[in-house]
Amino acid sequence: KVGDMVKTRNINPSGHTRLARYLRGRTGEVIRVHGVHVFPDDNAHGRGENPQWLYNVRFDARELWGEGHRETDYIHADLWEPYFE
Repeated sequence: KVGDMVKTRNINPSGHTRLARYLRGRTGEVIRVHGVHVFPDDNAHGRGENPQWLYNVRFDARELWGEGHRETDYIHADLWEPYFE
């Protein structure tokens, strides 16, 4: 739900994923719940749409790229529930 802290899985799939490498193993805050949508990782591999919950998650830029960023710098990403630990 909105306000929850989530940690992304540190995965290294051999095929398609929409989870950017720089977001793997990182913690962010759920900002918005988009509802259930086609899970592209499965759909791209011919396993069907496999709808999953989709969230907008905000990450602190300093956690991603170091202290050279202001504390007000954030990255937002739309991420599916299977990407979370």
